Amino acid sequence: MKLISFAKFLLVLIIPLMLFLIVLNITGFDDLFYKEKFDEYNVEENVPKADSLHQKVMGFIKGDSNDLPSEFNEKEKQHLRDVRKLIGFGTVVMYILVILFIGLLAFSAFTLKASTYINKFVGKVLLFGGLLTLGLALLVFVLISADFDSSFESFHKMLFEYGTYSFDASKEMIVNLYPEQLFMDLGIRISKHIIITSSLIALAGVFLLFKSKRE
Repeated sequence: MKLISFAKFLLVLIIPLMLFLIVLNITGFDDLFYKEKFDEYNVEENVPKADSLHQKVMGFIKGDSNDLPSEFNEKEKQHLRDVRKLIGFGTVVMYILVILFIGLLAFSAFTLKASTYINKFVGKVLLFGGLLTLGLALLVFVLISADFDSSFESFHKMLFEYGTYSFDASKEMIVNLYPEQLFMDLGIRISKHIIITSSLIALAGVFLLFKSKRE
């Protein structure tokens, strides 16, 4: 039973990170979102052929291409290389977490065997994991909405070397192509998607717990 309790603990902890990474991968590369925001913030007034340039940037970050647009200077290119490495690492972690999550669930189901115990186990995992994810997503949403500048700066300090992520809009294109407001909207969008998804996961957990009691 100690192994089952430990598996349950790990599964609950895995859900938030796994869900954040999945939603980030899906939402962060949504071309329709960027197209809408480019129109909303009139990006093409400052950056000619912004959509074409964006496609090249996304292709590089996702690893589909190794070439960076010549419109960027070396500092901008280095930042995009850093972003590519970070995204690549996050994607690997995401797949590892998904495999680990499925493996732990399979191990627990095999150990418990009886469907009633399995429903109760999975129900608790989904309920507590969903609630934990919901709490973290709400916290991120509040931080972004209340003081995005500080949140954005803290995020970059945590993930990038100091001085490599600050740019001059009068000299460098990257901040004109991707204005700060766009990232605020992206952060809020990601938070909302996670809030909805984690709520559904928690509700699924409640359903399974009720089902196990009836059985």
